[in-house]
Amino acid sequence: MAEQQIVALPCWSGAVTLKELGGGITNRNYVVDDGDRRFVARQCSPLPHLGIHRSNEVACQRLAAELGFAPAIHYFEDSILVSDFVQSETLTAEAIRDASLLVRLAKTLRRLHDAWDQLEGELIYFSPLQTVRTYAATARRLGALLPEDIDEAIDQAARLMHGVSPFTPALCHNDLLAENILDAGDRLWLVDWEYAGIGNPLFDLANASGNSQFTEEQEQIFLTAYRGECIDSDLRDLRILKTISLLREALWAYIQTKKSDLEFDYEKYASENLNAYHEARQTL
Repeated sequence: MAEQQIVALPCWSGAVTLKELGGGITNRNYVVDDGDRRFVARQCSPLPHLGIHRSNEVACQRLAAELGFAPAIHYFEDSILVSDFVQSETLTAEAIRDASLLVRLAKTLRRLHDAWDQLEGELIYFSPLQTVRTYAATARRLGALLPEDIDEAIDQAARLMHGVSPFTPALCHNDLLAENILDAGDRLWLVDWEYAGIGNPLFDLANASGNSQFTEEQEQIFLTAYRGECIDSDLRDLRILKTISLLREALWAYIQTKKSDLEFDYEKYASENLNAYHEARQTL
């Protein structure tokens, strides 16, 4: 069905061929060849239960593309998003943990966040704690089997968030899985802007750390490259936000156990992130 819909889009200049890309855990993605041009098409139905609003995603990606951080959008309609193809290498968590890559990613994020005073448009405000609470309520409504201590974990997260320092809101990606970072050699590209919005810049760093399992030393390298120095209060904020990020990721997966038809072990993913949350929480 998705393949037929993509082929029938009015944005192509001639006959197209497409091949499904593996690895996605939210949507189905395809590489599309249209003559001598190549694109990535994604089936992206509305997913309000995950907090995904496609108009916001498109607005954020277009802004990021204008700033040079995301592929340009070639075409969009209700459930299909077509972006320019970027010749690059998709990163892995292991690759990101390399010191030189940590520095490159930190500098990329700093440039993105520093563009806050150039932004225009109606963008969603992203609050990680609000997302955690909403995901928990959604998971319960859907009948997902949540851990017995999930309410305690959410209460802990709320108490921790009271200790986070004030910040200047910026455009943030908010979903920095390794697979969403592409290395084109001369620059890093960020893809999949589904959860993007205006928020706390340090959450992007915390999210990357949690998703790719940075060590404490790697977090210090990362933050130093981002700030120019490693301030204790910033490091504590990053580590608090990392716990929230891991809890959010676990709750996201619990929702997906009830809603997704993709072949992926969401129960295992939820358990891994919840265990990582408890480990990160104990270090604070």
